[in-house]
Amino acid sequence: MIDLYFSDFYAIATTVLVVLCLILSVRSLTSQREPRWGRVILSFIVLGTSVSFLSAMRDAYATPDALFAMTSLQSSVCSIAGMLMFLGGFLALFLRKQRRTLFLGITILFVFKVVVIEASRIAFLIGG
Repeated sequence: MIDLYFSDFYAIATTVLVVLCLILSVRSLTSQREPRWGRVILSFIVLGTSVSFLSAMRDAYATPDALFAMTSLQSSVCSIAGMLMFLGGFLALFLRKQRRTLFLGITILFVFKVVVIEASRIAFLIGG
């Protein structure tokens, strides 16, 4: 099971970036002083997009031996969640007073994407 997260470069890099995203979220949301939400949102979206790219490489996405097909439920759900994350980032440009709330929504969508993919990988591992 540990091989799922530390077997090669892509698995390690994905795991590290997921942890960094979670640390960024917790620190930003619990900080005593008000963070610069625009920068936090931009940083989180860049890191989250990097996680998506690395996990796609790790899972051989869009190749004949891919873990998930491009038409799979996981692919569709995570694509929609990713689009909503970008939409939240875009809205943060205009809704300045709602940036903390938008960041919280982006964080929830990111965690949802990670849970969907990782639960599916574990299910495939167990199911064979």
